[in-house]
Amino acid sequence: MISKLLKHPLLKSSLIYTISDGINKSIPFFILPVLSHYLLPADYGIVANFGVLTGIIGILITCGVDGAISVNFYRTAPKDLKIYIFNCILVSCSIFLLILFVIGLTNTYIYQLISIPTSYQLLCVVMCFFNLFTAINLVLWRLEEKPLAFGLYDITNTIINISLSIILVIVLKQGWIGRVNAIAIASIGYGVFSLFFLYKRGYLSFIYNPRIIKAILIFGIPLIPHALSFWLRSGVDRIFISSFWGTSAVGLYATGFQFGILVSFIVLAFNNAFSPYLYKVLSSTDEKQLEIDKIKMVKLTYFIMIGLMISGVIFIILSEYILKTFFAEEYYASITFVNWAILTQVFQSFYILFVNYIFFSKQTRKLAIITISCALVQVVLSYILVKYFGPIGAAYSSVTVSIINFLVVMFYSNKVYPMPWISTLINWRKVIH
Repeated sequence: MISKLLKHPLLKSSLIYTISDGINKSIPFFILPVLSHYLLPADYGIVANFGVLTGIIGILITCGVDGAISVNFYRTAPKDLKIYIFNCILVSCSIFLLILFVIGLTNTYIYQLISIPTSYQLLCVVMCFFNLFTAINLVLWRLEEKPLAFGLYDITNTIINISLSIILVIVLKQGWIGRVNAIAIASIGYGVFSLFFLYKRGYLSFIYNPRIIKAILIFGIPLIPHALSFWLRSGVDRIFISSFWGTSAVGLYATGFQFGILVSFIVLAFNNAFSPYLYKVLSSTDEKQLEIDKIKMVKLTYFIMIGLMISGVIFIILSEYILKTFFAEEYYASITFVNWAILTQVFQSFYILFVNYIFFSKQTRKLAIITISCALVQVVLSYILVKYFGPIGAAYSSVTVSIINFLVVMFYSNKVYPMPWISTLINWRKVIH
């Protein structure tokens, strides 16, 4: 049975996607100790701010077209899909030109906020536009069930990015400019390759269709606020720190919060396998068996939560050792943020365990309201705490909102899909006594 399970194509595909995602997230983390000896915290702060700008511009330029392609891939005839993808690109191209115009008007204000020169603001917009082609290409490979092509393309992109960073930052000593240039060169280069692959694979038909463009906008625009809520949770704190306390403080803060990736990767990898299994269990039509399985799911969730808390403590201990052993001395102060970063990710992981029940119940509209509300709370809280308590205020804000988000989602998930959370705890207590 185990051998059959290991040979199952779905498991193999999931494993490849998980490994690919893990490598892409872990390599930048593991290269950071090396770069810390060649980039001052102020330099790394500018790199982090460039990532913040990339995040918001990427959301706007993409406008949900990758999701729109996913939804319509199996519903659309091949010849019509070519037209659909081309019109997706036209929508993003229009947004790209609009953002270039806006940057031209607001570049001075943006520089005052995050210390990124105008030329690199424009480079960021161009890079995000080319990232769109890579995103479409990867989505199509996933839909075509070609995990090897997906994984190879994604991993080599990251390897090129890191290799260029080593050359430009360490060998040529270009500082933050070298790291940003490496990111941009890899992104634009792979974007060009992706556009070429889209054309060669017959996925582009150069026919303008206003009806399709309208449908794309109707699908994509409502997704922007939801996507921006996640950006606000992870990006706005850096903007406030940069504005009030400078890029050096951003560099230390961003370094500390990089350690939270260790927790998030484990949970996301687990959730990729757990959520389909959970949905299958909850879809059972045998009510008696379903009640038994619900108790099992509750117990499993509690065990995972305990495991996450223990893992968090272990990561905190290891992180201090890693930071003081492998990082440059200028980065030791980022230890102040590590505990809060890991704690934030632990509660975010709790959220992931409970949000699956909301997805299963298809109550995503209210979930969007919850996530957006929490994001707005974090904006206000971060502004106040960073202004009056310094960069550590952003860490306080992140943990506070993560706890709030988890608690609200936990109670709401039980409302839309009741589970025996309390009764299982009571029964455990009786057994113990």
